[in-house]
Amino acid sequence: MRYWYKYLPKRENKNTSNRFQLTDEALIDDNKIIEERFKFDQFKKYQISLKTYNFLKKNMKKCHTLFVASSWGWVEFFLSKSFTVMASDINKKYIDYHKKKRDLEYIKFDILDTSDIEKMNKKFSQIVVNNIEYLFDENQILRCMDNLHLITKDNADIFFIFRSRDSAVIRIIDNWLLPLENKLKTIIKNFKGNNWYFTKNHHGFRSSENEFIKIIKNNNFKIEYIYKDLFEAEYNKLYIVKMLRLSKFISKIFLKSHPLLTIFHLKKL
Repeated sequence: MRYWYKYLPKRENKNTSNRFQLTDEALIDDNKIIEERFKFDQFKKYQISLKTYNFLKKNMKKCHTLFVASSWGWVEFFLSKSFTVMASDINKKYIDYHKKKRDLEYIKFDILDTSDIEKMNKKFSQIVVNNIEYLFDENQILRCMDNLHLITKDNADIFFIFRSRDSAVIRIIDNWLLPLENKLKTIIKNFKGNNWYFTKNHHGFRSSENEFIKIIKNNNFKIEYIYKDLFEAEYNKLYIVKMLRLSKFISKIFLKSHPLLTIFHLKKL
């Protein structure tokens, strides 16, 4: 596991050191497409959500399912048309939004909070853990796994969405190529007479697939299946790669070894 930083041009000279705050900046403060993604024609343009939705719709069982860390809950909203879904998050803004705007069942719940675990009045046969592993340090990810045992029935199905896969290539992109591109973007913006700052922000943590598999197995879960997709997306974070349409070629060179989306289907032992 390693620290994961994002180097970004910002209007404000602010290096965000709190990874949870940076997530809020990206998903709440800067999110201008909240409403649009609750329209399926717009939702399906967002590949990572659509791929996740299609996989879960095909593989979920018809039982009451808890989603952990739902954020705006676009995937949960559309799945709720076919499944009995309970969304959850620690941020009250998401919960209040759904109370006012949507009919999706949505509760405040923190998978790391002992009191929230104790208040949960049922155990689930199926849980989906959204992409939150990148926010957790080693102790927190272990506590998350422990608490999943406490709120699931024996032989429960758990779908763990993993999007912070690490590797040597990803480290080069994160630590060298993306910072270089964003530094150049900052310089260009300032040449145009704007006032922009190049900032270093703690995004979270990255782990290799093998590191994550070890955590899963050491915490009494069995891996039933691993789904991988979006093999070009990590490269397309680089503007030059996207502009020159090189991602497919690069993906072939690396034998599709850097999927952005990985979903572990687990069984509780």
